[in-house]
Amino acid sequence: MIIISRYHVEIIGTGSHVPAGIVTNADMEKLVDTNDEWIRTRTGIRERRKLAPDETVSEMATEAARKALEKASVRPEEIDLIVGATITGDFVFPPMAAMVQAGIGATNATAFDTNGVCAGFVYALVQGSQFLQNGAFRTALIVAAEGITRYLDYTDRNSCILFGDGAGAVVLRATEAIADEPVRGLVDFDLRTDGNRAAVAFTPRNGVPERFIRTFSERERITPYIWQDGRAMFKAAVTGMSESVNRIIARQHLSPDEINLLVPHQANLRIIEAVGERVSIPAERVALCIEEYGNTSAASIPLAFDKWNRLGRVKRGDRVMFTAFAGGLTWGSALFKM
Repeated sequence: MIIISRYHVEIIGTGSHVPAGIVTNADMEKLVDTNDEWIRTRTGIRERRKLAPDETVSEMATEAARKALEKASVRPEEIDLIVGATITGDFVFPPMAAMVQAGIGATNATAFDTNGVCAGFVYALVQGSQFLQNGAFRTALIVAAEGITRYLDYTDRNSCILFGDGAGAVVLRATEAIADEPVRGLVDFDLRTDGNRAAVAFTPRNGVPERFIRTFSERERITPYIWQDGRAMFKAAVTGMSESVNRIIARQHLSPDEINLLVPHQANLRIIEAVGERVSIPAERVALCIEEYGNTSAASIPLAFDKWNRLGRVKRGDRVMFTAFAGGLTWGSALFKM
């Protein structure tokens, strides 16, 4: 979607937070039939973070938000909108975003959550930007946080080795555009869904009738834990993200060389490398944090972006492409001009 707006929407601050608890590949060897070499060669993951029993997703999100506000030099009362992205919030309701609003003291902010699974941050980023581009709000906080280790089956080697907990946030600000000035901030986005492939990855809530799940899934054993068809998800993720990125590049009449940074969902290093190859963006221009954090679902993109930003790898004028793929199936990309 090409952006035409009276307002630029820029990312003016980033922040992230992860729990202190570390689960290494050696720790995983004690739980399932696996080893460090097997995990690293297939996923690129060395370790992941895990919430302690007395820690919460809302607290992680709040800490990431505080760091983003500090980086942006924005006071909590300046925030007009908070969009949370999570599938593992502490409550069915209230939304995580409301807990963050209270936690940081953003008394003037409207707050709600969105569920785009691993693509949740991209969806929340675009959603929040729309409110700023239409002039409804001036300053927004987008925060993604997941306590996904609480939804893992630690007898399932194919899933439990992949996931970790964490949170990331960005602060958006709208500035009035000058006539004929090139767009800054959100330039373009591409969001996609295919509900007919919901069975590729899903986690049912407790109490959902099994007969309903059987209408779309033939999986033999239904549990309240994260499950995915790894091979199908790998293929769909590579195809979905690369085609989404290439659509935006083509629509904006750009070349891959003009994308300064690709920030993909940190699902699996082999997926990330395959996407990079298909969109012709070399590894040195791809933001990574999968080695130390694993797959943190919606939090993975803002975690990687904050890492790169604090390393000084993001400059004003850079074109940054965010892209993600998730259960749903849901996927998409967003192009920002910093």
